[in-house]
Amino acid sequence: MKSRFYLFIILVLFLFSEGKSETLIVEINSEIKAGPVLMAVYNEKKFFGKTKTNEKTNPDHVLVGAKGLIKNNKAKLEFDIPFGNYVLAGIHDVDNNGMLSGGFLGIPKEPFGFSNNVRGNFGPPKWEDCLINFTTENQIISINLRGL
Repeated sequence: MKSRFYLFIILVLFLFSEGKSETLIVEINSEIKAGPVLMAVYNEKKFFGKTKTNEKTNPDHVLVGAKGLIKNNKAKLEFDIPFGNYVLAGIHDVDNNGMLSGGFLGIPKEPFGFSNNVRGNFGPPKWEDCLINFTTENQIISINLRGL
């Protein structure tokens, strides 16, 4: 009876360990010295690049998001997510309104950036260009936030 119980416990632990999260560390550099930073992790191509300037991101479209604080042009955010392929997008939310502020024709007024430090032409970059492969515990990536 005891051996079946122990076997059951080991099986349960094994099944629940499959969805274990690891830590992805994002080091952020901004051209502006201080202020809030917003970062989103996308795991589905169909949702990436859908948010326009002066619009809040739909929380159902991101795997996870985080808010941090830039000091001396730098910030660090950590995401506990499973190993996999992701795209990250971030903004230096200078006016602290929770979105990428834009002006005439939707041109961004605040620094922004994507994983692999890719920039798009007249819009967000391509999913494939931003895609990172998260495979190592405490993997560090760097994202530079810049304006246009």
